Amino acid sequence: MKKQLQGIAIILVSILLIIGFGNEPVFDFSFRWSAIFTIIGIVGAVITFLPEKK
Repeated sequence: MKKQLQGIAIILVSILLIIGFGNEPVFDFSFRWSAIFTIIGIVGAVITFLPEKK
């Protein structure tokens, strides 16, 4: 259960960061912060749906 809550927390934080920093470019690169935060959200979703080890 703890791992699922951590995954959900990562998803929510990444959504918050996409809203806050989504239009800013990353240093000199052409992609946006929203691409990085979307990847972080996908990692959170994977963490949420992984089975717990007992």
